[in-house]
Amino acid sequence: MSKQFFAICACVGLILVSTAATNRRETVAPGARVQVLAHNAYPDHGKYTDRLDRALAAGVPVTIEIDLAWVDSRSLIIHGKKNVGGDDPTLETYFFPKVRPLMEKALKKGNRGNWPLITLYLDIKNDPPEHLEAISKVLDQYQDLLTTAVKTDDISVQSPLDLKPMMVLVEDKPNDIKQQSFYDSVPVGGKIRVFGSATKFDENPMKLPRERREEAVEMLAARDPEQLVTQRADNYRRWFGVNWAFIEKGGATHAGEWTSAKEERLKKFVDYGHGLGYLVSFYCLDGYTDSENQGWDKDYNCGSLDAARVRWNAAIQAHSDFISTDQYETVAGLIRTGH
Repeated sequence: MSKQFFAICACVGLILVSTAATNRRETVAPGARVQVLAHNAYPDHGKYTDRLDRALAAGVPVTIEIDLAWVDSRSLIIHGKKNVGGDDPTLETYFFPKVRPLMEKALKKGNRGNWPLITLYLDIKNDPPEHLEAISKVLDQYQDLLTTAVKTDDISVQSPLDLKPMMVLVEDKPNDIKQQSFYDSVPVGGKIRVFGSATKFDENPMKLPRERREEAVEMLAARDPEQLVTQRADNYRRWFGVNWAFIEKGGATHAGEWTSAKEERLKKFVDYGHGLGYLVSFYCLDGYTDSENQGWDKDYNCGSLDAARVRWNAAIQAHSDFISTDQYETVAGLIRTGH
């Protein structure tokens, strides 16, 4: 065979290898896939113990939200410090024992096509340094399962992700220390294994005096995405969450007719976030009656399954990366079918 033939084969091989590597990275590129973000996928004082099992059974890839609060020198899976009980689970006792077999099996098979299978979103309710240190020590035990990126000497330069079966996200809030702990402390050339969010203004109306809350909620629906986030994604900050009240005045509980204007606004937020290099999440959207409630937060209820479904479908069509919901199976089914 001629040297030219072998040269062509070599070029084709390089192209195939390059394409495969690109495809692996594309699984977590903005807009590449839509996932259920399983809201509060953990037990609540001994109740709703099937939430994590339900989220996993709905299918992977999936994003799992776990709330963590630091109480009496322990990192507990609870909604906040005031919710502490006598038998609260931890990442070590509850989450990782359930997901580790799935992750290790995926690692052994080595099929990276849909990695990460599980994106673990840690909603850290209080973050003194000792809490973040405790979380890091837990992650030390599962290092081989975690998606990482090499730290560059310039945070604005994103390294490619080294995909593994799991990826860990946290949400950075104004004036917290997550970046210091999970990024700044990593030496240049070291591995980043926890990825943060865009820093945005604190829009939570519930933190305001009662007489100002309604006005604040109405203001959210008038804000443009450019007012929410201005900085591009970087080597650490790779996603951000959008309160549904930015899309509809009053949020899910005031869901009215779904209009083309609302759909355009939803797409505008997604496109803007993707344009800055972020994965975009919307929280939280449910639709259920009182008799169907399984301990879900009424503040996220659109009032009916039909009202929620049209919004879930709109988020899917807009290529939102994560859709936060308590109705894992229903939304997973919509994502699989495309409508």
